[in-house]
Amino acid sequence: MSQFSSEDEAELQSLLRELLKSVKDRISGAPSVECAEEILLHLEETDKNFHNYEFVKYLRQYVERSLGAVIEEETENFTRGDGHAIGTGQDTLVHAVTKRTRESVQYVFL
Repeated sequence: MSQFSSEDEAELQSLLRELLKSVKDRISGAPSVECAEEILLHLEETDKNFHNYEFVKYLRQYVERSLGAVIEEETENFTRGDGHAIGTGQDTLVHAVTKRTRESVQYVFL
């Protein structure tokens, strides 16, 4: 988080607190720490309001600003055939673009 200003960090902390307050009952009702972790790990799948949380919106925008151009460029490269030979199918494309994105300079600085 070294790229964030102190104001950004304060905002993120506030948004995270808001998210945790929203799921507090589910987390505190978990029988163990491991179960609470599982609840948080699968929150997107189990919480219909997941994408409405301001913390999630903030992170989505941050990733889009940081990696959106890389993802778009790599997708275009592979769909045009400029990338390494890959098999057919969306799963293969997603895997290839994800791999190249994770190897990018922008990802390293994320």
